[in-house]
Amino acid sequence: MTDTLAARRFVTLHARLIDRRRMDGDPALIRSAIAAYRNPDGGFGYLEPDLPDRGSQPITALAALEVLHEIEAAPDDPLMVDLAGWLETVTRPDGGLDFVLPYDADAIPHAPWMTPPAERTSSLHMTAAVTAAAHRAGMGAGPGRACAWLERASAYVWGKLDALSPTPGYETKYVIDFLDAVPDRHRAERVLDAVAKTLGDRESIPVTGGTAGEVITAVTAAPTPAHAGRRLFDPAAIERQLDELERGQQADGGWTFDWLAWDDAVAWAWRGKLTVDALHTLADNGRLAPMPA
Repeated sequence: MTDTLAARRFVTLHARLIDRRRMDGDPALIRSAIAAYRNPDGGFGYLEPDLPDRGSQPITALAALEVLHEIEAAPDDPLMVDLAGWLETVTRPDGGLDFVLPYDADAIPHAPWMTPPAERTSSLHMTAAVTAAAHRAGMGAGPGRACAWLERASAYVWGKLDALSPTPGYETKYVIDFLDAVPDRHRAERVLDAVAKTLGDRESIPVTGGTAGEVITAVTAAPTPAHAGRRLFDPAAIERQLDELERGQQADGGWTFDWLAWDDAVAWAWRGKLTVDALHTLADNGRLAPMPA
């Protein structure tokens, strides 16, 4: 049985302010906390535990959009509109986003997978992730430039899905997220049928190049019952994984992760976020009372 009091104590002691506010559940205070990460260019800095860079990055745009969706921010919220403006400035000519933008990797601590590549190129992984979060947050209903950026980035992802070959792991997860979030349901369902044929294992997605045995569970790939990706996975596996998520609460009250813990402070930041995420997932699946709004 989930100990929500222990989880709250863990978040209070160890999580970042943004996740403490998410735990409290007040949308105005959550928005105030996320706004503190906003950069003058409209992007966000310091928001990704694996890349604590003050500069704006696509992955921090993803994190910000997920929070803006969580609090049901309006499409014309300046945080959303200005973020779309920043995304427009860093989108590549083909409509895609870099996985990570150049930064001083010698000066800024970072996870090994966040090292800037030698050559810049568009990333299906990151573009699908950010556009999925933008669709879910309602950016497409926002002012013209926000909608225009989202249409352009979405066209890039659709173009890549015509020759469906996402790399197993997080790229597949975010492709599924994109197909859940886009408004063209007929087209999305057709591609989901193709994704189903590539999965093989109907319980999880293996992470290529991850730690030994690292997988993305079905519950992580499709965390809510209404998520379009749910139909890709065995319903019995979903229930088993929800049981495992409930049992995954640690003795200190928090949840943990199975990928590389490359720094102790970063591990605490991730655990704080994942603890709030776990409570939301359990609530969304009827395993807990709804999280406060």
